[in-house]
Amino acid sequence: MEIKPERSLLVGEWHYLAKEDKLVKLDQHGQIVAKADLDNLGQKVVNYFIVHAGDLVTKDQLLADVWGIRDVSDGRVMRVIRAIRVALGDDTRQPSYIETIPKRGYRFIADIAEIPATSLADQGSTDSALSANAANRARQQTMLWGGGGFVVLLVLLSWLLWFPPAAENQTAEVNTIPLWRYKPITSLDGLEFYHNVSPDERYLVFSYAEVGTELIAVLNLQHLESHKRIQITADSGSSLGAAFSPDGRQIAYHRMLPDRSCEIRLIELEQSKMEVKTDQLLTTCTPESVSARISWSPDGRYIVYPSLDPEQRQMVMMMYPVAGGIAEQLTVPPASSFGDYAGRYSRAGDKIAFIRDAAGTAQIWVLDLTNRATRLLVQIDNAYPGNIDWTLDDGSIIFPSGPTSLGIVNVATGESRELAYTDNHASEIQLGAVSGKIYASVGFFSHTNIKKVNNKLLTTAPIESLMFSSNRNEIYVEINPQPEGPTAVVSRRSGLSQVWLFYPDGRQQQLTDFSSNERIRSLVFSPDGSQLLLHLNSGVWQLNLNGELRQIVGQNGEIVANPAWSRDGTEIFYAQSRRGRWDIMAAAIDMEIETRLVATDRELYMQSYAADYNIWRDANSKNFVIEYSNGDTKELNLGTTADQMLFKFDLRQHGFYFTFLMVDTQYQLRYYDLASDKVNEHVIKDYLYHNRYSISADETEVYILEAARADFDIAEISY
Repeated sequence: MEIKPERSLLVGEWHYLAKEDKLVKLDQHGQIVAKADLDNLGQKVVNYFIVHAGDLVTKDQLLADVWGIRDVSDGRVMRVIRAIRVALGDDTRQPSYIETIPKRGYRFIADIAEIPATSLADQGSTDSALSANAANRARQQTMLWGGGGFVVLLVLLSWLLWFPPAAENQTAEVNTIPLWRYKPITSLDGLEFYHNVSPDERYLVFSYAEVGTELIAVLNLQHLESHKRIQITADSGSSLGAAFSPDGRQIAYHRMLPDRSCEIRLIELEQSKMEVKTDQLLTTCTPESVSARISWSPDGRYIVYPSLDPEQRQMVMMMYPVAGGIAEQLTVPPASSFGDYAGRYSRAGDKIAFIRDAAGTAQIWVLDLTNRATRLLVQIDNAYPGNIDWTLDDGSIIFPSGPTSLGIVNVATGESRELAYTDNHASEIQLGAVSGKIYASVGFFSHTNIKKVNNKLLTTAPIESLMFSSNRNEIYVEINPQPEGPTAVVSRRSGLSQVWLFYPDGRQQQLTDFSSNERIRSLVFSPDGSQLLLHLNSGVWQLNLNGELRQIVGQNGEIVANPAWSRDGTEIFYAQSRRGRWDIMAAAIDMEIETRLVATDRELYMQSYAADYNIWRDANSKNFVIEYSNGDTKELNLGTTADQMLFKFDLRQHGFYFTFLMVDTQYQLRYYDLASDKVNEHVIKDYLYHNRYSISADETEVYILEAARADFDIAEISY
């Protein structure tokens, strides 16, 4: 049963908004300054407490009335209650919201009062304005696949799914930002993504990877009224990025083959039938290219698609005439960028919007086809979209701005804002040309816990146990380099992503107390195990074991990546994009000395804590080099490809561990022996679904992320 308040209320220090079904905090001007980070179940439990405020609520009542079942463990109830307390800022010792009645249940004790109707903005007028605007306008871990299936950008996307947008800079009035709910269109077991709706909104084409065959995707064609669905490509390769032609008679798509070759193919459909007439090669894209959206020009003469520049080893946007001819390269990303993808023609056909990677952050750029000039519109700090789209009047671009929000940016001014909160995560969006509906791939790629396994190089005794598991994602683990030091874990067990410490004696300590959703991109202990280095949002921060957090670099909008500690723990090294190229910089921890340039044209630099050698990666050749204390260097043959963006190295005394991209999002943990100059591929029996791992001080145990595949569906929003 669904039990929730029927009207907006003051709940302690929070405002409950009935229409949005959310708890928020407002400033004196009515601006939203915080939003309670509660999942759907947590919000339902809070609603139940509000309706039964002051009453004793037993666990059996919660199980029966909220869960709807009685065979849920007490531990599950307690975890949800704990997450609610953290989200609301409640203290179990001196509770202001939820009081525990030992052996009996809980009581909601916060003051509750009605909000005067005049204090809330008129939601009806807002909805009307949005609807009118949509009618007048005539109007991307999602997943970027490559090789035989998922590629590295999907990893970025899937990690970013854990980080909802920050609460700052939200709109002035309570109901200015509406809550929109998705209505499912597909609900298959597996992953449905890279969707495209025909211009008349009668048909839907999408890539589908069924459970157990996640590395191969086929194209499905579905009638949106009858729901009839057929498979239109074979499973000998992955079919991705499909897009209908403007007349709806053809579908262009990427064909990614097992040998990592890339084709752009063209399907011609039988008119008035859900049948394929022909499927022929249109042109080729460079091998090892990343699959992403294809876009047709409104006149149907050209398509735009991403391809790997064979010299610069970056993704660039290419334009190809459908009738045949020579492909034109449209974009030249800076050397510090992975490249460009997800190009979308404007509805007038005079501009192309595309997404550019900037050290793991997505930016929306616009290319003017009249003069080939490009300009940056907005940087998206809290999401890595798989696709974006123009509004029907070409005045703005709508994009996924976070796991539970959609953003909009004005093309003329570059001003961006939150358009709506949503009840699900959208990684790709498209606007229907007839209705203005938003069609989206919604869901999550995976959820993860941390598993401990044995290092086969040092011990044959099998170890396999689940560690640090909770009801939320555990997304990082970093073992302390000191044997008796605490382990650091990034977990969402309390609602928001926080850094936790796990001590050998069993104690647990929440180290951070973020009040808004923050994006933690990497985590590494100092050599003495007394401090952590966080790549947090767009900066690099120092976190000591007392919870004191201080930003070191990234205050001035610099693009930085790959932070690492110096061998003695007095400096940090990091890559910084300067003049469009990667350089290695050093910053002193004591902040007394200005940052200094260490090396140019390098994108990663690390020093071993245990031995006198360093590892760095050349930003141009993408090769790795080992450098010894006497100045000698040697190029390493690690077998890695230029398109592998994400690495983790663990530099030990006799060799180093590193992640090797096998295919798609499947990594292997490997070991390079310094004495023999050989690579051992059999460190652990498992493959990694992310490039994250951590190894114990004695190297006998390896901690990895165990990923359980989740589900993506296609859904729509009518607003």
